[in-house]
Amino acid sequence: MFSWLVSVALAAPNLVLVSMDTTRVDALSAYGAFEGPTRWETRTTPRLEAFASGGVRFRHFYANAPTTLNSHTTMFTGMDPHEHGVVRNGYPFVEAGPTLASSLSAQGYDTIAVLGAAALESAMGLGRGFRVYDDRMPQLRSIMFQDNAEGVVARAFEQVDGRETGKPLFLFVHFYDAHAPYAPPPRFRERFVDPEYDGPLIQRGPAYRQHVKAMRTDDADPADSAHVGALYLAEIAYIDEQLGVLLDGLQERGLLEDALVVVTADHGETLADDPMYAYSHGSNVEEDVMHIPLMMRGYGVDLPEGLVVDSQAAMPGLAPTLQRVLGFERTLGVHPDFWDLLRAGPVWDEDGWPERPTRVAFVEASRPRKAETTEGWNNLPLHRGVFAGGYGYWTGPWMKKRPTDWYDVPDAGNEAVFGELVDLVEAWDARAPEYRPVQVAPATEAALKALGYVD
Repeated sequence: MFSWLVSVALAAPNLVLVSMDTTRVDALSAYGAFEGPTRWETRTTPRLEAFASGGVRFRHFYANAPTTLNSHTTMFTGMDPHEHGVVRNGYPFVEAGPTLASSLSAQGYDTIAVLGAAALESAMGLGRGFRVYDDRMPQLRSIMFQDNAEGVVARAFEQVDGRETGKPLFLFVHFYDAHAPYAPPPRFRERFVDPEYDGPLIQRGPAYRQHVKAMRTDDADPADSAHVGALYLAEIAYIDEQLGVLLDGLQERGLLEDALVVVTADHGETLADDPMYAYSHGSNVEEDVMHIPLMMRGYGVDLPEGLVVDSQAAMPGLAPTLQRVLGFERTLGVHPDFWDLLRAGPVWDEDGWPERPTRVAFVEASRPRKAETTEGWNNLPLHRGVFAGGYGYWTGPWMKKRPTDWYDVPDAGNEAVFGELVDLVEAWDARAPEYRPVQVAPATEAALKALGYVD
């Protein structure tokens, strides 16, 4: 019996899962041109463009929540926030049950994670199933302990090179660089920032905070907004470069001869799109923070090449989909996976409206701007919504319920469709857990308070 399990494990492909923190989908040139005043150079992600051209790119992929720990917990478990109970950063994952790492470890995989920020430190509970969970953070940057992309890649190679061979590898790599304060390396700053800009935001500090306040009163200088946006895009380009270094290094080590490589994000970033929430994430659920990239490529693994999937997919389906692509029975979560959009042969896609919205994406904000409720699930009073069957709807604490214009908005007179969307959100909220008090690891408490995630 034991020898049979080993032979199965040895035949299994490697899995490399890369998460780009705070990465909105339209910042990637791999997803097309970015139109607006925030780009000095138009090509941010040439390595991801090449990567996606040989694999699968999902056009409509959504996270459930716009904070790091919450979204990554869904990424690893296949459970949505109302099921795994992680409110936001600082609320450890404590529910029983398997994760992607623990399920692959049981299949004989060597499991390694290399983290870019303390928001995912081991005390937060996602190290379950990893043999190595490298959360060493050498820098204190913007009050968050973190490592830059070059450091993350170097540590990934250190861990990979130090492991015993003979087992398939599951390597998780987390890049945090796109998160504020948008401080890219000089070589990328020079490429993306307008050299003629001489405004007050050349240096971060009080001027930056004044700019954010000016955004909320519609008094901000567009040149300042363009400058901040360019810094963000330079960070995206830096991640793309280092992702290329990672893939090249894994290729040289023979680890991509039989492998599935997946690149995604946990959430996006508002930038200047919504003045109320400028340069942030967590408090709203608009498309800039919920619509994220998902790309997959098979190296010796049977996946389509150059496929763009137009059908909607959501984060809870990712982990079980990866199980199936690797050749295992799915054991994670209860939400629909999207294996049928990837498998060879005719694509079986049942997603449609209103008869069968099969991959519903519920979205809820996870960062309160005011005092947090203690009556019921912490996030219930915050912005929330749903994407289903090609339609979208959202609501918030300061607005009436209304459909969104993110996707195909139901006609104003189509009350039946609008009612279905409302019913979906209300049914999801009815399944929410009880209020959960914060449980913060001592090493991250000060950083979380400084970032505004907890009071």
